[in-house]
Amino acid sequence: MCNYERAAKPRPILSDFVSYIEKHKLYELFYELLTQLLIQQPENPVAFIKQCIQHAIRKRDIPRVILIAPPNFDKMILAKILQKEIGIRPVTLEDLSALSPAEDTCHCYNANEIAMRMKRMLMSGILHESGWILVDIPRNKKEAQALQRVGVIPTHVIHIILPSAENETQKNSKQRNYKRTLRGLREAFANHLIEIEAGTRTIQELGKYCVALVKIRKYYGKPLFFRIVLIGPPGSGRRSLAKYISERFNLVHVDFNHILEQACVQETALGEVLRLCKHRCGQKLKSEAKIQIVKQHILSSECLKKGWILTGYPKTVEEFKLLDMIFTPPNRVIILEVDIKTCRERLLNRQYNIITGSKHNLASSDSSITDQDDKLNVHLKDDIEQDLQEYEGNIEAIMQYAKETACVINARDERKCVKERLEACLMQPAPSAKPRIPPPTIDPMEIEFDPDDEPDLRSFDDIRTRGTPEPKYSFI
Repeated sequence: MCNYERAAKPRPILSDFVSYIEKHKLYELFYELLTQLLIQQPENPVAFIKQCIQHAIRKRDIPRVILIAPPNFDKMILAKILQKEIGIRPVTLEDLSALSPAEDTCHCYNANEIAMRMKRMLMSGILHESGWILVDIPRNKKEAQALQRVGVIPTHVIHIILPSAENETQKNSKQRNYKRTLRGLREAFANHLIEIEAGTRTIQELGKYCVALVKIRKYYGKPLFFRIVLIGPPGSGRRSLAKYISERFNLVHVDFNHILEQACVQETALGEVLRLCKHRCGQKLKSEAKIQIVKQHILSSECLKKGWILTGYPKTVEEFKLLDMIFTPPNRVIILEVDIKTCRERLLNRQYNIITGSKHNLASSDSSITDQDDKLNVHLKDDIEQDLQEYEGNIEAIMQYAKETACVINARDERKCVKERLEACLMQPAPSAKPRIPPPTIDPMEIEFDPDDEPDLRSFDDIRTRGTPEPKYSFI
């Protein structure tokens, strides 16, 4: 193999570094950095990259939205709702025309002129603090490509879809022109497009939904390995749902009760401790021992390569914090919302045959159940009241700890609906929220000077440039 082929062969990123990359959104950072570098093509790319990163530190999460909707939909009202909720500023053709009122404003309707004026507005910095939402811009694929060529790249493109009956009543020239240009716009923004069906929702409800979507940043990097914690009370169907998700997304299902039984029979120091606790009636297993059992499985090579879904753990906030402190913490937290009464009924209806060991549900219409009523009993492992009380006493604190990082799913409906909601939750980007465990603060007074420390490289700036000032760049 020649040197070129060896160098061109992609190298996989080690699993040890994946959680750090995801936590600090490094994929997204380098994606946007490379995009702007190729569009702007600066003479001094090193200075451009340095200043671009400094700009990204302050403005990286500012929303940039393009709104696409039929002509009979009032886009400005929706834009005003977003402006009120998150401070994002609407930009229209009239705003671009007002940049140079002395010039002939008819030129503003040219695709290249629209792009250049938009670029001029953004590089002036007046929208750096608020972000922007384009209303009736762009109107076709040519204008969209002109904006992309000058570096106007949105973070979200929202396409409002009205009911078909409402569209049919508005068959005029504007509607026909919109349908002709819609396909081109969708092609130009395929990587950022978000479809929203208006249905019977009011404009205020649509606005709130759009606000929630804008707060979620799209993931541009390599496919994520799911590391899911599925939390729910006994009887919520968490284990069967986890089994379905593990098969659907090729994940490793890690059930705490199952791996606990495995650890108890192993001839290890941990297994000996577990057997000792098991023989002592009423003695609970310490949190430190539980996390060791969990770490042993989710840090295995199979879980690091495939991803995992964890059930039965954590049960308390203390256990959740220990889980967050491992090298690859969960990147999805899903809570199944079911009332305790429903769970109790499900657990009481879940019985097993004491002879064959087969499981049955008394609430189902299975005719074979009536033939063996005398052989059925409640599962011995189902210590119903104790488990439900433990969950009920800890779930509020767990949700308070997880906050915006958790996704709550209604699990009271039919199993098919719950599966669809669970899949939809996983297919969406992870909630953009602060980390559950903030990084430790460093006291400057505790930092000691080491004579062997590397010198401050800023002192060599004048030597490198030989007195030539570094060029200053403006960013969109």
